[in-house]
Amino acid sequence: MPLRIVSSFALATLVLAGSAAPQSAPPAGGQPEPNLSGAWVLNPALTERPQEVGFNQDWGGLGGGEEGGRSGGGRGGRGGTGAPRMSRQSVDDSTRVQQLTGEARTPPARLTIVQKTGSVAIADDQGHARTFHPDGRLEELTLGTVPLPTTARWDAGRLVVLFDVEQGRQLRYTFSPLTSPVRLLVAIRFLDRGREGDEVRLTYEPPGARESTLLSAPGAAPAPTAASPSAAPASAFPDQASADPRPRVLPPGSELRGLTMIGTVVESLSAQAAACGLDQAKLKTSVAKVLADAGFKTERFGNEETYVYVNILTSKMADGTCISRYDASLVTQADATFSYLKGLVSVQVQLLHEGGMAGGSPAVHASALMDALTKYVQGFVTQIRAANK
Repeated sequence: MPLRIVSSFALATLVLAGSAAPQSAPPAGGQPEPNLSGAWVLNPALTERPQEVGFNQDWGGLGGGEEGGRSGGGRGGRGGTGAPRMSRQSVDDSTRVQQLTGEARTPPARLTIVQKTGSVAIADDQGHARTFHPDGRLEELTLGTVPLPTTARWDAGRLVVLFDVEQGRQLRYTFSPLTSPVRLLVAIRFLDRGREGDEVRLTYEPPGARESTLLSAPGAAPAPTAASPSAAPASAFPDQASADPRPRVLPPGSELRGLTMIGTVVESLSAQAAACGLDQAKLKTSVAKVLADAGFKTERFGNEETYVYVNILTSKMADGTCISRYDASLVTQADATFSYLKGLVSVQVQLLHEGGMAGGSPAVHASALMDALTKYVQGFVTQIRAANK
């Protein structure tokens, strides 16, 4: 019964513990380093992503040159003989090309950045967590088990990260913060033997910024006048009204009425989560206590049709900082009809959802995350009570 895949993340967040690090001393150029710290959410409307990005395909062998194929499954070049030639890529090179190209093609929807003096830790909702030291020196990160030579530096108020993918090929990330409006611009550029290739431009905003814009936008079209067809009474279309078999739609909040039994499901935690002080049993006990104190019952063997589902993804950075993405959802079972099927189908429905990202040292990370989840569940209880008044 537990829901394994939660729908799109809500744009709610928790203020990062320990992320508001003071500005570090000015670098050699005399300008202070910009502060990239915070939680950031991708705005698809302000993002530029070509349909196909990557390095030009490179084929080795005798004669001929290269044509504009894309790496990672794109078009392949052909030489002067008309036959494809053998690739000179090593296994590590191929892994770096495919994985880094994939990250550029499908960028993360959320970023969490913890900036300290001499280091910038960046984690995303795809499970990537990397710490950069912007001193211009080459350092070796890892891409799974594959080494990833990396250079990071500050440049005119921007963080520039250069990944050495293979000989003659690099991938450059440029993180540029804006203050008015508050945004984080991320430019991803493919560099092929000194030439600039494809580019992806991403725009991130603080959580909730997009919703605020939508809420402050002009309202929908004015209500229909008496002369418009939509203003006509239902009796004007007797055939249509009688032919509609659907029951009437209940008002918003009705889905929360009558709930008396709510269970608790906490997804299994990773080894990194355990190293950061998180405990699955304690999380479940904490959430269940909030529900019990509010008067909700729980079945002994966890067979409730409605339950709070908690999912946490944790990464521990090289400097010991813990970063977690967490989600809490109120889920229930429902019977639904589909246009392509006859009869009813049992589906899982998400009634309420809250989520965010938190970062901090292991000493405070677990308690901060526990507090955030407890507040989310208390918020669920408040909404349920309001719907039942």
